[in-house]
Amino acid sequence: MSVSDAVLSKSEYGQAQNGVVDLVVSDELGPEASGSGDITEDLSGVQARTNFAETAFFFPELRTDADGEVSFVFKVPEALTKWKFRAIALTKAFQIGTTENSTVTQKPMMVLPNAPRFFREGDKITFTAKITSLDETDQSGNCQLFLFDAITMTPVEQDFKLSKAQQPFSVKKGESTSLSWDLTIPFGISAVTYRVVARAGDFSDGEESTLPILTNRMLVTESLPLPVSGNSTKSFVFEKLKNSGNSDTIKHHKLTLEYTSNPAWYAVQALPYMMEYPYECNEQIFTRFYANSLASHIANSNPRIQRVFDSWKNTPNSEALLSNLEKNQELKAVLLQETPWVLDAKDESASKQRISLLFDLNNMAKQYNSALTKLQKNQSPSGAWPWFPGMGDSWWVTQYIVEGFGHLDHLSVKSIRQDGHVWNMVQRAVQYIDEQILKDYNNIKKHGSLNLDNLGYMEMHYLYARSFFRDIKIPTDTQVAVDYFLGQADSYWLSKSLYGQGLIALGLHRFEKRVTPNKIIASLKEKALHNEELGMWWKANNASWFWYQAPVETQSLLIEAFNDIAKDTPSIDEMRTWLRTAGR
Repeated sequence: MSVSDAVLSKSEYGQAQNGVVDLVVSDELGPEASGSGDITEDLSGVQARTNFAETAFFFPELRTDADGEVSFVFKVPEALTKWKFRAIALTKAFQIGTTENSTVTQKPMMVLPNAPRFFREGDKITFTAKITSLDETDQSGNCQLFLFDAITMTPVEQDFKLSKAQQPFSVKKGESTSLSWDLTIPFGISAVTYRVVARAGDFSDGEESTLPILTNRMLVTESLPLPVSGNSTKSFVFEKLKNSGNSDTIKHHKLTLEYTSNPAWYAVQALPYMMEYPYECNEQIFTRFYANSLASHIANSNPRIQRVFDSWKNTPNSEALLSNLEKNQELKAVLLQETPWVLDAKDESASKQRISLLFDLNNMAKQYNSALTKLQKNQSPSGAWPWFPGMGDSWWVTQYIVEGFGHLDHLSVKSIRQDGHVWNMVQRAVQYIDEQILKDYNNIKKHGSLNLDNLGYMEMHYLYARSFFRDIKIPTDTQVAVDYFLGQADSYWLSKSLYGQGLIALGLHRFEKRVTPNKIIASLKEKALHNEELGMWWKANNASWFWYQAPVETQSLLIEAFNDIAKDTPSIDEMRTWLRTAGR
Protein backbone atom coordinates (compact mmCIF):
# COMPACT_ATOMS: atom_id res chain seq x y z
CA MET A 1 0.00 0.00 0.00
CA SER A 2 1.40 3.41 -0.87
CA VAL A 3 0.40 6.44 1.15
CA SER A 4 0.37 9.90 -0.34
CA ASP A 5 2.82 12.46 0.95
CA ALA A 6 1.01 15.23 2.79
CA VAL A 7 2.25 18.78 2.10
CA LEU A 8 0.62 21.38 4.31
CA SER A 9 1.12 25.05 3.55
CA LYS A 10 -0.55 27.89 5.38
CA SER A 11 -3.56 27.88 3.04
CA GLU A 12 -3.78 24.11 2.67
CA TYR A 13 -3.68 23.57 6.41
CA GLY A 14 -6.81 25.67 6.79
CA GLN A 15 -8.60 23.23 4.49
CA ALA A 16 -7.37 20.12 6.25
CA GLN A 17 -7.57 21.10 9.89
CA ASN A 18 -11.21 20.08 10.31
CA GLY A 19 -11.41 17.77 7.36
CA VAL A 20 -10.63 14.20 6.45
CA VAL A 21 -7.43 12.82 4.98
CA ASP A 22 -8.29 9.98 2.57
CA LEU A 23 -5.59 7.38 2.22
CA VAL A 24 -4.62 6.83 -1.42
CA VAL A 25 -4.22 3.15 -2.28
CA SER A 26 -2.51 1.56 -5.25
CA ASP A 27 -3.46 -2.05 -5.87
CA GLU A 28 -0.02 -3.17 -6.92
CA LEU A 29 0.40 -6.91 -6.74
CA GLY A 30 2.20 -8.07 -3.62
CA PRO A 31 3.79 -11.45 -2.85
CA GLU A 32 1.78 -14.46 -3.91
CA ALA A 33 -0.19 -16.01 -1.08
CA SER A 34 -3.14 -18.32 -0.84
CA GLY A 35 -5.67 -19.06 1.84
CA SER A 36 -7.69 -22.18 2.63
CA GLY A 37 -11.32 -22.87 1.91
CA ASP A 38 -13.51 -21.82 -1.01
CA ILE A 39 -11.69 -19.08 -2.92
CA THR A 40 -13.86 -17.20 -5.41
CA GLU A 41 -11.64 -14.15 -5.99
CA ASP A 42 -7.88 -13.65 -5.95
CA LEU A 43 -7.22 -11.11 -3.18
CA SER A 44 -3.49 -11.75 -2.87
CA GLY A 45 -2.74 -8.48 -4.67
CA VAL A 46 -4.66 -6.27 -2.23
CA GLN A 47 -2.18 -4.17 -0.32
CA ALA A 48 -2.55 -4.30 3.45
CA ARG A 49 -1.76 -1.47 5.83
CA THR A 50 1.23 -2.22 8.08
CA ASN A 51 2.41 1.11 9.48
CA PHE A 52 0.55 1.80 12.71
CA ALA A 53 2.93 4.32 14.26
CA GLU A 54 1.33 6.41 16.98
CA THR A 55 3.15 9.58 15.98
CA ALA A 56 2.57 10.86 12.46
CA PHE A 57 5.26 13.53 12.28
CA PHE A 58 7.79 15.24 14.44
CA PHE A 59 10.46 17.72 13.42
CA PRO A 60 11.85 20.14 15.99
CA GLU A 61 12.74 23.05 13.75
CA LEU A 62 10.85 24.45 10.75
CA ARG A 63 11.46 27.88 9.18
CA THR A 64 9.05 30.20 7.37
CA ASP A 65 9.61 31.33 3.82
CA ALA A 66 9.45 34.89 2.45
CA ASP A 67 5.65 34.80 2.62
CA GLY A 68 5.59 33.59 6.21
CA GLU A 69 4.45 30.11 5.24
CA VAL A 70 5.78 26.76 6.36
CA SER A 71 5.50 23.60 4.28
CA PHE A 72 6.72 20.12 5.12
CA VAL A 73 6.33 16.58 3.85
CA PHE A 74 5.54 13.49 5.89
CA LYS A 75 4.08 10.03 5.57
CA VAL A 76 0.70 9.52 7.16
CA PRO A 77 0.68 6.31 9.27
CA GLU A 78 -1.80 3.79 8.00
CA ALA A 79 -3.95 3.53 11.11
CA LEU A 80 -7.58 4.44 10.47
CA THR A 81 -8.11 6.80 13.33
CA LYS A 82 -8.45 10.38 14.49
CA TRP A 83 -5.23 12.40 14.75
CA LYS A 84 -4.48 15.43 16.87
CA PHE A 85 -2.28 18.06 15.23
CA ARG A 86 -0.23 20.26 17.55
CA ALA A 87 2.26 22.94 16.60
CA ILE A 88 4.28 25.62 18.36
CA ALA A 89 5.91 28.63 16.66
CA LEU A 90 8.67 30.94 17.91
CA THR A 91 9.86 34.29 16.60
CA LYS A 92 13.34 35.73 16.93
CA ALA A 93 11.95 37.90 19.73
CA PHE A 94 10.81 34.70 21.51
CA GLN A 95 7.15 35.35 20.89
CA ILE A 96 5.30 32.04 21.12
CA GLY A 97 2.18 30.84 19.34
CA THR A 98 0.49 27.45 19.47
CA THR A 99 -2.29 25.67 17.60
CA GLU A 100 -4.12 22.41 18.05
CA ASN A 101 -6.51 20.76 15.57
CA SER A 102 -7.62 17.30 14.58
CA THR A 103 -7.99 15.28 11.42
CA VAL A 104 -9.09 11.78 10.48
CA THR A 105 -7.47 9.18 8.24
CA GLN A 106 -10.07 6.97 6.59
CA LYS A 107 -11.05 5.21 3.37
CA PRO A 108 -14.37 4.70 1.58
CA MET A 109 -14.24 1.08 2.68
CA MET A 110 -12.25 0.05 5.76
CA VAL A 111 -11.21 -3.30 7.23
CA LEU A 112 -10.62 -3.27 10.99
CA PRO A 113 -9.50 -6.63 12.46
CA ASN A 114 -10.24 -7.22 16.13
CA ALA A 115 -7.02 -9.05 16.95
CA PRO A 116 -5.92 -10.12 20.44
CA ARG A 117 -2.56 -9.08 21.87
CA PHE A 118 -1.24 -12.64 21.52
CA PHE A 119 -2.24 -16.23 20.87
CA ARG A 120 -1.54 -19.21 23.11
CA GLU A 121 -0.78 -22.71 21.90
CA GLY A 122 -3.74 -25.09 21.95
CA ASP A 123 -6.42 -22.39 22.27
CA LYS A 124 -9.48 -22.24 20.05
CA ILE A 125 -10.55 -18.71 19.20
CA THR A 126 -12.85 -16.78 16.89
CA PHE A 127 -10.93 -14.12 14.96
CA THR A 128 -13.21 -11.25 13.92
CA ALA A 129 -12.96 -8.25 11.63
CA LYS A 130 -15.24 -5.29 10.95
CA ILE A 131 -15.88 -3.85 7.48
CA THR A 132 -17.15 -0.28 7.37
CA SER A 133 -18.49 1.64 4.38
CA LEU A 134 -18.26 5.43 4.15
CA ASP A 135 -19.21 5.54 0.48
CA GLU A 136 -22.53 6.90 -0.80
CA THR A 137 -23.58 3.48 -2.09
CA ASP A 138 -23.96 -0.02 -0.65
CA GLN A 139 -20.95 -2.25 -1.12
CA SER A 140 -20.50 -6.00 -1.52
CA GLY A 141 -17.42 -8.08 -2.15
CA ASN A 142 -15.11 -10.65 -0.60
CA CYS A 143 -12.87 -10.59 2.45
CA GLN A 144 -10.04 -13.05 3.13
CA LEU A 145 -7.84 -13.92 6.09
CA PHE A 146 -4.24 -14.92 5.33
CA LEU A 147 -1.95 -16.45 7.97
CA PHE A 148 1.86 -16.69 7.70
CA ASP A 149 4.63 -18.01 9.91
CA ALA A 150 6.20 -14.72 11.07
CA ILE A 151 9.73 -16.10 10.85
CA THR A 152 9.63 -17.77 7.44
CA MET A 153 6.54 -16.02 5.96
CA THR A 154 5.20 -19.33 4.67
CA PRO A 155 1.40 -19.81 4.67
CA VAL A 156 0.11 -21.66 7.75
CA GLU A 157 -3.68 -21.58 7.28
CA GLN A 158 -3.87 -25.36 7.43
CA ASP A 159 -1.92 -25.44 10.70
CA PHE A 160 -4.56 -23.14 12.19
CA LYS A 161 -7.36 -25.30 10.78
CA LEU A 162 -8.72 -22.28 8.95
CA SER A 163 -11.74 -23.09 6.78
CA LYS A 164 -13.49 -20.65 4.45
CA ALA A 165 -10.62 -18.20 4.56
CA GLN A 166 -12.47 -16.06 2.00
CA GLN A 167 -15.98 -14.92 2.85
CA PRO A 168 -18.49 -12.72 0.98
CA PHE A 169 -19.88 -9.60 2.64
CA SER A 170 -22.45 -6.87 2.03
CA VAL A 171 -22.52 -3.56 3.82
CA LYS A 172 -24.91 -0.64 3.47
CA LYS A 173 -23.64 2.91 3.10
CA GLY A 174 -22.57 4.45 6.40
CA GLU A 175 -22.85 1.12 8.22
CA SER A 176 -20.63 -1.77 9.27
CA THR A 177 -20.70 -5.54 9.16
CA SER A 178 -18.56 -8.17 10.85
CA LEU A 179 -16.94 -11.41 9.73
CA SER A 180 -15.40 -14.19 11.79
CA TRP A 181 -13.05 -17.14 11.38
CA ASP A 182 -12.57 -20.05 13.80
CA LEU A 183 -8.92 -20.85 14.52
CA THR A 184 -7.12 -23.54 16.48
CA ILE A 185 -3.71 -22.29 17.61
CA PRO A 186 -1.06 -24.89 16.69
CA PHE A 187 2.03 -25.95 18.58
CA GLY A 188 5.52 -25.22 17.35
CA ILE A 189 4.96 -21.81 15.71
CA SER A 190 6.49 -18.89 17.64
CA ALA A 191 4.63 -16.06 15.92
CA VAL A 192 2.03 -15.56 13.21
CA THR A 193 1.49 -12.72 10.76
CA TYR A 194 -2.16 -12.18 9.91
CA ARG A 195 -3.40 -10.27 6.90
CA VAL A 196 -7.09 -9.39 6.48
CA VAL A 197 -7.94 -7.92 3.06
CA ALA A 198 -11.21 -7.06 1.33
CA ARG A 199 -12.29 -5.78 -2.07
CA ALA A 200 -15.62 -4.38 -3.19
CA GLY A 201 -15.71 -2.99 -6.72
CA ASP A 202 -13.14 -0.21 -7.03
CA PHE A 203 -12.47 -0.10 -3.28
CA SER A 204 -10.08 -2.28 -1.29
CA ASP A 205 -8.44 -2.26 2.09
CA GLY A 206 -6.49 -4.54 4.39
CA GLU A 207 -4.50 -4.70 7.57
CA GLU A 208 -1.45 -6.77 8.44
CA SER A 209 0.27 -7.29 11.78
CA THR A 210 2.21 -9.90 13.73
CA LEU A 211 1.18 -11.63 16.94
CA PRO A 212 3.34 -13.78 19.23
CA ILE A 213 2.15 -17.27 20.04
CA LEU A 214 2.88 -17.95 23.67
CA THR A 215 3.69 -21.48 24.67
CA ASN A 216 1.78 -23.37 27.32
CA ARG A 217 4.90 -25.35 28.05
CA MET A 218 7.94 -24.70 30.22
CA LEU A 219 11.50 -25.37 29.15
CA VAL A 220 13.13 -27.79 31.58
CA THR A 221 16.83 -28.47 31.22
CA GLU A 222 18.14 -31.75 32.57
CA SER A 223 21.89 -32.10 32.67
CA LEU A 224 24.32 -34.86 33.55
CA PRO A 225 27.91 -33.93 34.31
CA LEU A 226 30.48 -36.32 32.88
CA PRO A 227 33.64 -35.91 34.99
CA VAL A 228 36.45 -38.15 33.83
CA SER A 229 39.88 -38.12 35.45
CA GLY A 230 43.02 -38.68 33.42
CA ASN A 231 43.85 -42.21 32.29
CA SER A 232 40.46 -43.64 33.28
CA THR A 233 37.27 -44.98 31.71
CA LYS A 234 33.75 -44.38 33.02
CA SER A 235 30.22 -45.20 31.89
CA PHE A 236 27.25 -42.85 32.35
CA VAL A 237 23.51 -43.48 32.06
CA PHE A 238 21.13 -40.56 31.58
CA GLU A 239 18.21 -42.10 33.48
CA LYS A 240 15.82 -39.17 32.97
CA LEU A 241 16.35 -39.22 29.23
CA LYS A 242 16.09 -43.00 29.18
CA ASN A 243 12.72 -42.89 30.96
CA SER A 244 11.35 -39.86 29.09
CA GLY A 245 9.30 -42.13 26.82
CA ASN A 246 6.94 -42.80 29.71
CA SER A 247 5.62 -39.23 29.56
CA ASP A 248 2.63 -38.37 27.36
CA THR A 249 3.27 -34.60 27.45
CA ILE A 250 7.03 -34.19 27.16
CA LYS A 251 8.37 -32.78 23.91
CA HIS A 252 12.11 -32.85 23.34
CA HIS A 253 13.75 -29.58 22.32
CA LYS A 254 17.38 -30.58 21.81
CA LEU A 255 20.09 -32.90 23.11
CA THR A 256 23.58 -31.52 23.50
CA LEU A 257 26.82 -33.28 24.41
CA GLU A 258 29.58 -30.90 25.41
CA TYR A 259 33.19 -31.89 25.81
CA THR A 260 36.19 -29.70 26.36
CA SER A 261 39.64 -30.36 27.69
CA ASN A 262 39.99 -26.67 28.58
CA PRO A 263 37.29 -25.14 30.84
CA ALA A 264 38.29 -21.68 29.58
CA TRP A 265 36.12 -22.43 26.54
CA TYR A 266 33.03 -21.93 28.72
CA ALA A 267 34.26 -18.44 29.57
CA VAL A 268 34.67 -17.71 25.84
CA GLN A 269 31.10 -18.86 25.19
CA ALA A 270 29.83 -16.43 27.85
CA LEU A 271 31.47 -13.37 26.30
CA PRO A 272 28.80 -12.75 23.60
CA TYR A 273 26.16 -12.63 26.35
CA MET A 274 28.20 -10.05 28.25
CA MET A 275 28.67 -8.04 25.07
CA GLU A 276 24.94 -7.96 24.25
CA TYR A 277 23.68 -6.43 27.51
CA PRO A 278 20.76 -4.26 26.39
CA TYR A 279 20.91 -1.40 28.91
CA GLU A 280 23.03 1.72 29.03
CA CYS A 281 23.71 1.78 32.75
CA ASN A 282 27.36 2.26 33.67
CA GLU A 283 27.60 -1.19 35.20
CA GLN A 284 26.72 -2.84 31.89
CA ILE A 285 28.75 -0.40 29.81
CA PHE A 286 31.77 -1.47 31.85
CA THR A 287 30.81 -5.13 31.43
CA ARG A 288 30.97 -4.62 27.66
CA PHE A 289 34.37 -2.95 28.09
CA TYR A 290 35.49 -5.88 30.26
CA ALA A 291 34.29 -8.51 27.79
CA ASN A 292 35.93 -6.71 24.85
CA SER A 293 39.21 -6.51 26.73
CA LEU A 294 39.10 -10.25 27.47
CA ALA A 295 38.15 -11.07 23.88
CA SER A 296 40.97 -8.92 22.48
CA HIS A 297 43.44 -10.53 24.87
CA ILE A 298 42.33 -14.04 23.86
CA ALA A 299 42.34 -13.27 20.14
CA ASN A 300 45.80 -11.67 20.26
CA SER A 301 47.39 -14.21 22.61
CA ASN A 302 47.96 -16.75 19.86
CA PRO A 303 47.68 -16.30 16.06
CA ARG A 304 46.21 -19.79 15.75
CA ILE A 305 43.22 -18.78 17.89
CA GLN A 306 42.41 -15.86 15.61
CA ARG A 307 42.70 -18.11 12.55
CA VAL A 308 40.11 -20.46 14.05
CA PHE A 309 37.67 -17.60 14.63
CA ASP A 310 38.28 -16.30 11.10
CA SER A 311 37.49 -19.71 9.63
CA TRP A 312 34.22 -19.84 11.59
CA LYS A 313 33.27 -16.35 10.46
CA ASN A 314 33.83 -17.21 6.79
CA THR A 315 31.77 -20.39 6.75
CA PRO A 316 28.88 -20.57 4.22
CA ASN A 317 25.79 -18.52 5.07
CA SER A 318 27.67 -16.58 7.74
CA GLU A 319 26.06 -13.36 6.46
CA ALA A 320 22.58 -14.75 7.09
CA LEU A 321 22.86 -15.05 10.85
CA LEU A 322 19.91 -12.79 11.53
CA SER A 323 16.56 -14.42 10.95
CA ASN A 324 13.38 -12.44 10.29
CA LEU A 325 12.56 -12.91 13.95
CA GLU A 326 15.81 -11.36 15.12
CA LYS A 327 15.33 -8.39 12.80
CA ASN A 328 11.90 -7.66 14.26
CA GLN A 329 13.03 -6.21 17.60
CA GLU A 330 9.54 -5.61 18.99
CA LEU A 331 8.43 -9.18 18.31
CA LYS A 332 11.76 -10.50 19.53
CA ALA A 333 11.35 -8.74 22.87
CA VAL A 334 7.86 -10.18 23.41
CA LEU A 335 8.90 -13.71 22.50
CA LEU A 336 12.03 -13.62 24.64
CA GLN A 337 9.94 -12.75 27.68
CA GLU A 338 7.69 -15.77 27.20
CA THR A 339 9.87 -18.31 25.35
CA PRO A 340 13.50 -17.39 26.04
CA TRP A 341 14.82 -20.42 24.18
CA VAL A 342 13.42 -19.44 20.76
CA LEU A 343 16.67 -17.74 19.75
CA ASP A 344 18.91 -20.67 20.64
CA ALA A 345 21.43 -21.39 17.91
CA LYS A 346 19.96 -23.95 15.53
CA ASP A 347 23.23 -25.82 15.26
CA GLU A 348 26.83 -25.69 16.34
CA SER A 349 28.00 -23.84 13.23
CA ALA A 350 25.62 -20.93 13.89
CA SER A 351 26.89 -20.69 17.46
CA LYS A 352 30.48 -20.62 16.23
CA GLN A 353 29.66 -17.87 13.74
CA ARG A 354 28.18 -15.68 16.48
CA ILE A 355 31.30 -16.12 18.60
CA SER A 356 33.52 -15.39 15.60
CA LEU A 357 31.71 -12.05 15.10
CA LEU A 358 32.57 -11.11 18.68
CA PHE A 359 36.24 -11.92 18.05
CA ASP A 360 36.48 -9.84 14.90
CA LEU A 361 39.40 -7.53 15.71
CA ASN A 362 37.90 -4.48 13.94
CA ASN A 363 34.57 -4.96 15.70
CA MET A 364 36.30 -5.41 19.07
CA ALA A 365 38.26 -2.20 18.63
CA LYS A 366 35.08 -0.30 17.77
CA GLN A 367 33.13 -1.71 20.72
CA TYR A 368 36.05 -1.16 23.08
CA ASN A 369 36.43 2.49 22.11
CA SER A 370 32.67 3.04 22.30
CA ALA A 371 32.45 1.65 25.85
CA LEU A 372 35.56 3.57 26.95
CA THR A 373 34.17 6.84 25.58
CA LYS A 374 30.86 6.33 27.38
CA LEU A 375 32.60 5.57 30.68
CA GLN A 376 34.69 8.72 30.35
CA LYS A 377 31.64 10.80 29.52
CA ASN A 378 29.54 9.37 32.36
CA GLN A 379 32.15 9.77 35.10
CA SER A 380 31.14 12.69 37.27
CA PRO A 381 33.53 15.45 38.44
CA SER A 382 33.77 13.69 41.82
CA GLY A 383 35.30 10.64 40.11
CA ALA A 384 32.22 8.48 40.68
CA TRP A 385 29.84 6.79 38.28
CA PRO A 386 26.06 6.84 38.77
CA TRP A 387 23.84 3.90 37.84
CA PHE A 388 22.54 5.79 34.80
CA PRO A 389 23.68 9.15 33.41
CA GLY A 390 21.91 11.98 35.23
CA MET A 391 21.48 10.07 38.48
CA GLY A 392 23.42 10.68 41.68
CA ASP A 393 26.86 9.21 42.36
CA SER A 394 26.88 5.54 43.34
CA TRP A 395 29.51 4.21 45.72
CA TRP A 396 28.72 0.60 44.78
CA VAL A 397 28.85 1.13 40.99
CA THR A 398 32.11 3.03 41.31
CA GLN A 399 33.70 0.28 43.42
CA TYR A 400 32.41 -2.33 40.97
CA ILE A 401 34.12 -0.56 38.06
CA VAL A 402 37.33 -0.02 40.06
CA GLU A 403 37.30 -3.73 40.92
CA GLY A 404 36.82 -4.61 37.25
CA PHE A 405 39.75 -2.49 36.15
CA GLY A 406 41.79 -4.13 38.89
CA HIS A 407 40.86 -7.59 37.61
CA LEU A 408 41.96 -6.75 34.07
CA ASP A 409 45.27 -5.48 35.41
CA HIS A 410 45.74 -8.40 37.82
CA LEU A 411 45.10 -10.94 35.04
CA SER A 412 47.54 -9.10 32.73
CA VAL A 413 44.70 -8.68 30.24
CA LYS A 414 45.18 -4.94 30.05
CA SER A 415 47.90 -2.75 31.47
CA ILE A 416 45.70 -0.17 33.16
CA ARG A 417 48.58 2.12 34.02
CA GLN A 418 49.85 2.33 30.42
CA ASP A 419 46.58 3.74 29.05
CA GLY A 420 46.43 7.39 30.05
CA HIS A 421 42.64 7.70 29.62
CA VAL A 422 41.91 4.59 31.67
CA TRP A 423 44.46 5.34 34.37
CA ASN A 424 43.06 8.85 34.82
CA MET A 425 39.55 7.40 35.30
CA VAL A 426 40.83 4.82 37.79
CA GLN A 427 42.76 7.37 39.86
CA ARG A 428 39.74 9.66 40.12
CA ALA A 429 37.46 6.74 41.02
CA VAL A 430 39.86 5.46 43.69
CA GLN A 431 40.00 8.95 45.18
CA TYR A 432 36.18 8.92 45.33
CA ILE A 433 35.91 5.56 47.11
CA ASP A 434 38.63 6.70 49.56
CA GLU A 435 36.46 9.70 50.38
CA GLN A 436 33.42 7.44 50.85
CA ILE A 437 35.16 5.07 53.26
CA LEU A 438 36.33 8.06 55.30
CA LYS A 439 32.77 9.45 55.43
CA ASP A 440 31.57 6.01 56.49
CA TYR A 441 34.17 5.83 59.29
CA ASN A 442 33.37 9.35 60.52
CA ASN A 443 29.66 8.55 60.52
CA ILE A 444 30.24 5.45 62.70
CA LYS A 445 32.48 7.45 64.98
CA LYS A 446 29.86 10.17 65.37
CA HIS A 447 26.66 8.14 65.62
CA GLY A 448 27.76 4.64 66.63
CA SER A 449 30.44 2.73 68.46
CA LEU A 450 33.82 1.86 66.99
CA ASN A 451 34.02 -1.17 69.32
CA LEU A 452 31.14 -3.01 67.62
CA ASP A 453 31.10 -5.02 64.37
CA ASN A 454 30.71 -2.28 61.74
CA LEU A 455 32.07 -4.29 58.83
CA GLY A 456 29.34 -4.45 56.16
CA TYR A 457 29.52 -5.57 52.56
CA MET A 458 30.36 -2.11 51.24
CA GLU A 459 33.35 -1.92 53.58
CA MET A 460 34.51 -5.45 52.67
CA HIS A 461 34.03 -4.64 49.00
CA TYR A 462 36.07 -1.46 49.44
CA LEU A 463 39.02 -3.36 50.95
CA TYR A 464 38.90 -5.84 48.07
CA ALA A 465 38.59 -3.24 45.28
CA ARG A 466 41.17 -0.92 46.86
CA SER A 467 43.68 -3.75 47.26
CA PHE A 468 44.24 -3.84 43.48
CA PHE A 469 45.72 -0.32 43.55
CA ARG A 470 48.09 -0.18 46.50
CA ASP A 471 50.39 2.02 44.42
CA ILE A 472 47.84 4.84 44.61
CA LYS A 473 48.65 6.51 47.92
CA ILE A 474 45.92 6.50 50.55
CA PRO A 475 45.48 10.01 52.05
CA THR A 476 46.65 10.29 55.66
CA ASP A 477 43.19 10.97 57.11
CA THR A 478 41.69 8.11 55.08
CA GLN A 479 44.43 5.73 56.23
CA VAL A 480 42.93 5.83 59.73
CA ALA A 481 39.60 4.59 58.34
CA VAL A 482 41.29 1.91 56.22
CA ASP A 483 43.30 0.64 59.21
CA TYR A 484 40.11 0.51 61.28
CA PHE A 485 38.25 -1.64 58.77
CA LEU A 486 41.30 -3.86 58.24
CA GLY A 487 41.21 -4.45 61.99
CA GLN A 488 37.48 -5.14 61.80
CA ALA A 489 38.16 -7.74 59.09
CA ASP A 490 40.74 -9.45 61.31
CA SER A 491 38.29 -9.55 64.23
CA TYR A 492 34.93 -10.43 62.67
CA TRP A 493 35.67 -12.53 59.54
CA LEU A 494 34.24 -15.69 61.08
CA SER A 495 30.71 -14.22 61.26
CA LYS A 496 30.62 -13.26 57.57
CA SER A 497 29.16 -15.17 54.64
CA LEU A 498 31.24 -17.15 52.16
CA TYR A 499 31.36 -14.17 49.80
CA GLY A 500 32.32 -11.84 52.64
CA GLN A 501 35.10 -14.17 53.77
CA GLY A 502 36.42 -14.29 50.21
CA LEU A 503 36.48 -10.48 50.02
CA ILE A 504 38.20 -10.23 53.40
CA ALA A 505 40.80 -12.90 52.63
CA LEU A 506 41.83 -11.31 49.33
CA GLY A 507 41.72 -7.76 50.68
CA LEU A 508 43.86 -8.56 53.72
CA HIS A 509 46.28 -10.68 51.67
CA ARG A 510 46.97 -7.85 49.24
CA PHE A 511 47.30 -5.41 52.14
CA GLU A 512 50.06 -7.79 53.33
CA LYS A 513 48.11 -9.17 56.30
CA ARG A 514 49.00 -12.88 56.10
CA VAL A 515 47.62 -14.53 59.25
CA THR A 516 43.85 -14.09 58.84
CA PRO A 517 43.76 -14.96 55.10
CA ASN A 518 45.42 -18.31 55.85
CA LYS A 519 42.91 -18.94 58.65
CA ILE A 520 40.04 -18.22 56.27
CA ILE A 521 41.38 -20.64 53.65
CA ALA A 522 41.83 -23.35 56.30
CA SER A 523 38.31 -22.77 57.60
CA LEU A 524 36.85 -22.93 54.10
CA LYS A 525 38.62 -26.23 53.38
CA GLU A 526 37.23 -27.73 56.59
CA LYS A 527 33.64 -26.76 55.71
CA ALA A 528 33.81 -27.73 52.04
CA LEU A 529 31.84 -30.61 50.53
CA HIS A 530 33.49 -32.95 48.04
CA ASN A 531 32.00 -35.14 45.34
CA GLU A 532 33.53 -36.78 42.28
CA GLU A 533 30.67 -35.51 40.14
CA LEU A 534 30.18 -32.03 41.61
CA GLY A 535 33.70 -31.27 42.75
CA MET A 536 34.23 -28.99 45.76
CA TRP A 537 31.59 -26.58 47.03
CA TRP A 538 29.91 -25.24 50.16
CA LYS A 539 26.45 -26.01 51.44
CA ALA A 540 25.95 -22.39 52.52
CA ASN A 541 26.45 -21.18 48.93
CA ASN A 542 22.74 -20.69 48.20
CA ALA A 543 21.23 -18.24 45.75
CA SER A 544 19.29 -15.20 46.94
CA TRP A 545 18.48 -11.67 45.82
CA PHE A 546 21.58 -9.70 46.84
CA TRP A 547 24.74 -9.32 44.76
CA TYR A 548 26.80 -10.97 47.50
CA GLN A 549 24.55 -14.05 47.55
CA ALA A 550 25.03 -15.20 43.94
CA PRO A 551 26.41 -18.79 43.92
CA VAL A 552 28.51 -18.57 40.75
CA GLU A 553 30.07 -15.25 41.75
CA THR A 554 30.79 -16.61 45.24
CA GLN A 555 32.45 -19.76 43.87
CA SER A 556 34.52 -17.67 41.43
CA LEU A 557 35.66 -15.35 44.22
CA LEU A 558 36.72 -18.29 46.39
CA ILE A 559 38.63 -19.81 43.47
CA GLU A 560 40.49 -16.49 43.24
CA ALA A 561 41.24 -16.66 46.97
CA PHE A 562 42.53 -20.25 46.83
CA ASN A 563 44.66 -19.33 43.82
CA ASP A 564 46.19 -16.10 45.13
CA ILE A 565 46.59 -17.05 48.77
CA ALA A 566 47.02 -20.83 49.03
CA LYS A 567 48.18 -21.77 45.51
CA ASP A 568 46.09 -24.89 46.06
CA THR A 569 45.76 -26.34 42.54
CA PRO A 570 43.90 -29.59 43.47
CA SER A 571 41.22 -27.63 45.35
CA ILE A 572 40.96 -25.11 42.54
CA ASP A 573 40.39 -27.90 40.00
CA GLU A 574 37.62 -29.34 42.18
CA MET A 575 35.99 -25.94 42.56
CA ARG A 576 36.08 -25.43 38.79
CA THR A 577 34.29 -28.76 38.41
CA TRP A 578 31.40 -27.33 40.44
CA LEU A 579 31.29 -24.30 38.13
CA ARG A 580 31.10 -26.57 35.07
CA THR A 581 28.33 -28.72 36.57
CA ALA A 582 26.04 -27.42 39.31
CA GLY A 583 27.13 -23.82 38.77
CA ARG A 584 25.79 -23.84 35.19
